[in-house]
Amino acid sequence: MKKEEIDDLLKNMDKEVSQLDPPSPSNWKQLELKFNCSFNEEFRYFIELMAKYSLPGEVLNVSTGMTNRNDTIEITYDYEMNLGRWNADYIPFYSIGNGDYFCLNSRECPHSPVFYFYHDECRVEKYSNNFTEWLEGLSEFLG
Repeated sequence: MKKEEIDDLLKNMDKEVSQLDPPSPSNWKQLELKFNCSFNEEFRYFIELMAKYSLPGEVLNVSTGMTNRNDTIEITYDYEMNLGRWNADYIPFYSIGNGDYFCLNSRECPHSPVFYFYHDECRVEKYSNNFTEWLEGLSEFLG
């Protein structure tokens, strides 16, 4: 899916109040080194477009520039790992707000399915077969 197509899927979402900085190439490189994986284009485009849109909950940041003050993927991952209940293979990218997250699996990147982490049950379940499928169902999830 192209960036314009993802932008079109998100066009009805709330807009950020001010212009935020999308992740830089060095931000992406740092994240990929941390998780020893590469992210697909759709995931990168989605995260970059979050400099323009605002979703309920918190889409976790990759950028270290001007952001919406949501936590970063790295900070969230490290926090959850320190609690001792997090599987090291999962990369959280969207915090629903109650301790639940949408995640990717670093072992399956760049073609990872999207998983849902249930905080109360400390369990992970496959939510969609790939990131494109997750994007296409996002408005229904948020609906």
